[in-house]
Amino acid sequence: MNVMLQELAPEFIDQVGPLCARAFGDYPLLAELFPSDAQKRAVVTSRVYHSTIVDCLEHGVVHALVEGERLLGLAAWLRPGAYPQSLRRQAGMFSTATAALRYFPRRAGLGLQALIRLDRYHPHTPKHWYLATIAIDSGAQGKGLGARLMNRGLQMVDAQGEPCFLETARPTNRSWYEGFGFEVQRSEPCFDGGPPQWFMWRPPADAAIHASTLRSSTSSGSEPSSNTTS
Repeated sequence: MNVMLQELAPEFIDQVGPLCARAFGDYPLLAELFPSDAQKRAVVTSRVYHSTIVDCLEHGVVHALVEGERLLGLAAWLRPGAYPQSLRRQAGMFSTATAALRYFPRRAGLGLQALIRLDRYHPHTPKHWYLATIAIDSGAQGKGLGARLMNRGLQMVDAQGEPCFLETARPTNRSWYEGFGFEVQRSEPCFDGGPPQWFMWRPPADAAIHASTLRSSTSSGSEPSSNTTS
């Protein structure tokens, strides 16, 4: 498999939504927020993540893993200062979310609650890189591609000496991210009755490397088998 790591090119944009729908097919937050109908959930997931990636292309960096004409994975970062979003950007994202939620009208209230809590628990200062999503296509997982994307993104972050932030609702991801120097700052469900969501912070390079090295020397835990979505 000859997989190239590059910035996301325009010709791959149409593959972004379907890839994320496959990668996040069993993601706890989405599975519990939009239960029972996997096909409709895939439509919602595709639309929301497509909008997220387009926003990151404009206000950050999106790294992609491609094999020929196929998109295998991506990692989307917002640059420091791009969060919180402007009112214009919020309006665009909210419009996309609202359109998607028509597939689950009875869950609209919980969906809105999740958006509000995600923003509330996201630190607004200091300025930082935000890993909005990292996803590997379901058929390409377990081959180290997620680590390639993460390492490339952190090289970019560390070169600027900036901290970074992410959140995840997948328990196995927590320890995987900790291996890259992230630390849990908070654990809260994003909506009433929802699964726990871990909000994680990585300090600037020197401190993060020290924390990761210290943790590796005192832990015998193995790397999780699934580590490709945030």
